[in-house]
Amino acid sequence: MPEIKIGLEVHVQLNTESKLFCSCSTSQAEPNTNVCDVCLGFPGTKPVLNEKAVELAMKIGYALDCKINKKFLFSRKTYFYPDLAKNFQITQLETPIASNGKLKIGDRIIRIRRIHLEEDPAKIIRENNYVLLDYNRSGIPLAEIVTEPDLRSPREARIFLQKLQQILEFIYVSDFSKEGSMRVDANISITKYKNKYDYKKGWIKEKKEGGRVEIKNISGAKEVEKALNYEILRQKRLEQIKRETRLWNEKTKTTVSAREKEEEEEYGYIFEPDLPFIEISEEILNKIQSNLPELPETKRKRFLKYNISEEIIDTLLTDPELTRYFEYLCETHNEKASAILLAKYLKKTLNYHNLKLKDVKIEVRQLRRILDLMQQYLITEDVAEIILREMVNDYVKGKKIREPEQVLRDLKYEKPLEEEKIRKFVLDVIRENTKAVKDYQSGEKKSLDYLIGQVMKKTGRRVDPKKVKELLKSELD
Repeated sequence: MPEIKIGLEVHVQLNTESKLFCSCSTSQAEPNTNVCDVCLGFPGTKPVLNEKAVELAMKIGYALDCKINKKFLFSRKTYFYPDLAKNFQITQLETPIASNGKLKIGDRIIRIRRIHLEEDPAKIIRENNYVLLDYNRSGIPLAEIVTEPDLRSPREARIFLQKLQQILEFIYVSDFSKEGSMRVDANISITKYKNKYDYKKGWIKEKKEGGRVEIKNISGAKEVEKALNYEILRQKRLEQIKRETRLWNEKTKTTVSAREKEEEEEYGYIFEPDLPFIEISEEILNKIQSNLPELPETKRKRFLKYNISEEIIDTLLTDPELTRYFEYLCETHNEKASAILLAKYLKKTLNYHNLKLKDVKIEVRQLRRILDLMQQYLITEDVAEIILREMVNDYVKGKKIREPEQVLRDLKYEKPLEEEKIRKFVLDVIRENTKAVKDYQSGEKKSLDYLIGQVMKKTGRRVDPKKVKELLKSELD
């Protein structure tokens, strides 16, 4: 089996209102409107460092267990390309913001080599026979997170990126709903082993190391996995693997050669003369570290103590706002009921509309009211889901989100039936569905679900399915 080594360079757009070296806005706008002399590279302009970007990069460093460098500087990386108006990029080489970190995935430790700040180039748009440039992106602050070549498969690379994105969302340093918020350069090398006969030593394994191939500018963890899987298949068919930079084509699902891989010295790095050597005080470092939010893995361990299933916890941990709402609800209501309401019902509706909880203006007090109605047996879990669906639909349609009671009134909802009335419907369904009853009694468990559905239909869904199941089983078993 070949030995695979994968290292990642992850470029994350930081959550700042202005660019890294000027006061231009980072918000989305018409092409080439969020620009100034600095980010357009006019001669004589001077960069001014964005303090917020430094703080966010250090938060990433602490979250990934890095050594934070109190003293650092910036460098110029020189290359000539249309997306760089001034023909160099301001980045960091000698002293990054942070280094020597780690991130655990499963039972493996993936080492983080460095985290550094740099400005984003402009966006290149190719249309017909033209190359267009949008300099709104020029100067957007990026944190580049570079791993050691510790990943051993495309699947591991995907899991690493998904976990990294989860951490970055929970410490609120990036907004992954924005286009281009995370882009990845993946480096892969394959060492092949071939059995060879040596007349002195007998059969030996001959080791043949391939050149390191870089796949540039991939969007998303799943695309990284696809690109690496393709590249492994491509390289396995080659006798000689040359060191090069390739591009991932999302449409054809193939990589194409772009150029020979550059060495660091080819970029002609020099110190950035227009920015001073920067030193961060212990007081500021302590403040950043102490204000770091609780990380997902720590939350997970704490939530497990609430006797909630791991599946529900994993769903809560897909969105920092879900966990924040969950903790608010736990102050007044049962942990398990709160988790199910958010993770099972609200999350499903949000996913259907491709929304995040932060997008929708549902308030914690409204969710508490739904839990109250459930606790008082005035609504079932099914009805709670319907209420949430209606409230999210209000947002989607641009309407004011209704209160839970108003939704119930609009739906002309009647309160749940009493047990004796439910039992009557259960007996009616048993009498009317003799084949399904016989199937269930002969061991076909799916027939019970059918019978539950028939009871729910007769009662207009004004009953708890769990109660129906309980009554059916008591009559049939």
